[in-house]
Amino acid sequence: MRHTDVTLDNCLKCSDCNAACPVMTAHPRYPGPKHLGPELEKLRREGLPCDSEWLEYCLGCERCDMACPNQVNVAELIARAKAAHKKPLRRRLRDWLLARPGLLGQVISLAPAVANRVLALGVVRRLMSLTAGIAAERSFPAYARVKLAGVHGRSRGAERVVFFQGCSMRYNEQALGRDCIALLAENGIETEMSEAGCCGYPALANGDPAEARRRVRANLELLYQAAENGTPIVTACTSCGQMLKTGFTLLLGDDPELAAKARVVESAVRDLGEFLIERADQGHLSLRFGDCGHLGRLAYHSPCHQATQGLSRPWFHLLRMVPGIEIEDLNAGCCGMAGTFGFKQEKYPVSLSIGQRLFQAIAQAAPRQVVSECPTCRMQITHGSGVPSVHPATLLVMAYEQRKVVDGGGGGARLAS
Repeated sequence: MRHTDVTLDNCLKCSDCNAACPVMTAHPRYPGPKHLGPELEKLRREGLPCDSEWLEYCLGCERCDMACPNQVNVAELIARAKAAHKKPLRRRLRDWLLARPGLLGQVISLAPAVANRVLALGVVRRLMSLTAGIAAERSFPAYARVKLAGVHGRSRGAERVVFFQGCSMRYNEQALGRDCIALLAENGIETEMSEAGCCGYPALANGDPAEARRRVRANLELLYQAAENGTPIVTACTSCGQMLKTGFTLLLGDDPELAAKARVVESAVRDLGEFLIERADQGHLSLRFGDCGHLGRLAYHSPCHQATQGLSRPWFHLLRMVPGIEIEDLNAGCCGMAGTFGFKQEKYPVSLSIGQRLFQAIAQAAPRQVVSECPTCRMQITHGSGVPSVHPATLLVMAYEQRKVVDGGGGGARLAS
């Protein structure tokens, strides 16, 4: 991982990063990003022993970077220190596996029905808690055989995008993948499902930059040609989007040739909501939505990695275009899941404590469903609040289907939800 370009002297010790950190309010002893990042980095560069167990409690949400008035890359400093942190053997093995969701998905998807039943057993979850440090309270998402591939929504002269699925969509949420394809097709866009694997963010989050670098190099080779040809690279997961927009140069910036390719790919990446709202601004988005008042009251949660991309709630604004939809922007901060963070036994209580503000906001809003782009945010929302959660792409597809029902064109098979 390259060193940050911003000097440590730019840190004024103003504590804005601490004020923005979700862990600070959930864990009273947590020293905060100012201490773990720039303060300890000065000692680390002097070669002084300053490894800290608290590094493991950084969520990687990057809110500290957004809050810093002098653009010190606090999150990057912590991530590099986390990579050098010494862990006990059990946690090291657990985190090695959590850093490789693609590998986990490939293995489980060989026999998903059996694996899903086994992972749902209470005795198995307790055993994983005792032996691997996985929180027994957590439910694993259901796995499926890998099916989505190739080019979809073919039409003569259509625009084309390359779609980056991410691990969740590839192995767990294939129905969402089909919804994303349908959403793009409704707007005359042909979708090529990329063969690229894990984005590498789970590896970074679990202190394994070498694995993250391998994933980024492999994806760079698969995505570069499309980006060079001017084809947009679209993803529907905010964490994948954050990694694709910044991780290539972060991890490959020391190699001038790869860095040049990385910048080409990063500039081509769009969140699906971002891509569609750009089309709406240009007058190119299909507005043939049916009335969706039957969906009831909805609430929207904005993932942390949406804000770090500089996006201004594109999905929230898209859903507000649909007739009959009543949706509230919760604006209640981090959910606390942070990818694999909330699956870890020792971090599970902190994860739920961070999410309390969001859970309370959901209870107050009393929605029928909560809408969010991030797959692990949706896991946490349902786990912590008991309210079902859904990706906004699914609701937009429902809106298009509802219009077809009104026009007598069929569809609407899923509108009873």
